[in-house]
Amino acid sequence: MWQVWLIVNDGRSVVRLGNWQGRRGRPGRMKTMARHVRISRRGAAFAVSAVVLVLFAAQPASAAVAEGLAAPYLHIQLALANDSMDGVNDAASTMAAEAEGMGAPARMIAATARALAGASDIETARAAFGPLSDALIAYGEEVGFGELRIAYCPMVDKSWVQAGSELRNPFYGSQMLTCGSFVEVGSR
Repeated sequence: MWQVWLIVNDGRSVVRLGNWQGRRGRPGRMKTMARHVRISRRGAAFAVSAVVLVLFAAQPASAAVAEGLAAPYLHIQLALANDSMDGVNDAASTMAAEAEGMGAPARMIAATARALAGASDIETARAAFGPLSDALIAYGEEVGFGELRIAYCPMVDKSWVQAGSELRNPFYGSQMLTCGSFVEVGSR
């Protein structure tokens, strides 16, 4: 049984939305307090506004992958595409800290970013970059990517997120810098 109660602060209006379960698991009928409490037009309008406000408040603060996650991730992606480890560990640590502050939805990002932060060479970093990319893509599919795009390399069977329209493959770097293609969200 679920119920949502909204008590409007004018003291006269109460709205109850819910599902009433009858005896022995049989569905019962929907019950509301509306017939017991007088709801004024102003109170009803306020109640509808409050419900809409609560629904919007439950949405993520950002309609796209947060800048705190995107900026360090893109630094890592470009560094690996350029066959470099410059700033990769620091960016991964920054990304892990940012993801930890975002709670449960970004928990996998934090774990995979911490693994990448401990990478000592470029091959280890590239191996750790795959799971980080998978975690960020899963998160981005929930909140949106904004201007970022998903790219896929069939040679390693891995995807990554990147900005811009020119492919920069982080898994092969200069060996096959443009290997891959952009894919639609949810098609990988």
